[in-house]
Amino acid sequence: MSVTRRNGTKVLLPRTGPDEFWNLIHDNFAGADQRKWKYLAMLALRENAGWPLDRIGNVFGHPKGHVTRCLTRIKQELREEFDVSPEMLGADEDDPFSDIT
Repeated sequence: MSVTRRNGTKVLLPRTGPDEFWNLIHDNFAGADQRKWKYLAMLALRENAGWPLDRIGNVFGHPKGHVTRCLTRIKQELREEFDVSPEMLGADEDDPFSDIT
């Protein structure tokens, strides 16, 4: 599978494993930006492990509402950086952030 950056550059997503995927995220999105990595960690805990918002908040020292705002922001940044289908980032047609309430 591949995604296309807004500038038209294609990024091939590997099928080999998570290490290669996260290397691509590093190289094409987050780099050395600590805030983005923190928000990506929150997103991974929520989407991949199903953690509740308040438990994610416990880990990062943030209230539940702030975690919701962080997730909203990182999803929006991912959407702005990559041209992907909405369902890939958990978006609903009517409410793109309904899954993080």
